[in-house]
Amino acid sequence: MSTLQEKNKEVVRRYWFELWNEKKGEVLDEIALDPVTFHFPGGQAHQPPTLHKWFETALIAFPDVHFQLHEELAEGDKVVSRWSYVATNTGEFLGRPATQLKVTDQGIDIFRLEDGKIVEMWVAQDSLGLLQQLGVLPE
Repeated sequence: MSTLQEKNKEVVRRYWFELWNEKKGEVLDEIALDPVTFHFPGGQAHQPPTLHKWFETALIAFPDVHFQLHEELAEGDKVVSRWSYVATNTGEFLGRPATQLKVTDQGIDIFRLEDGKIVEMWVAQDSLGLLQQLGVLPE
């Protein structure tokens, strides 16, 4: 694997571990351009306008979110991550009050990087399952 691909994988690991797991919001400016271009499937529950806003609002709803990275692949300027998380809904989410429920989610994200920064993301996660776990939708 090329050095560029290894460096890109390191940036994406920082996204998962430093940003999300260690809650270091300041790392965003080091690893991503603002704004990152997002691509969400039509059924995605939460479609924030910026990565900064996504991080801020997610931590209101799920402050203890913890990601596990299961696989990663890199080719060209892209890195693919297969991930899962566990979190407790202790704050407002999608305009609904906290449920205090522990939830899990999983997904696959594709990141495109330029000059060592995330510039584009394709996000695919189990929004239906998440909304069912929170009692927003029936199972």
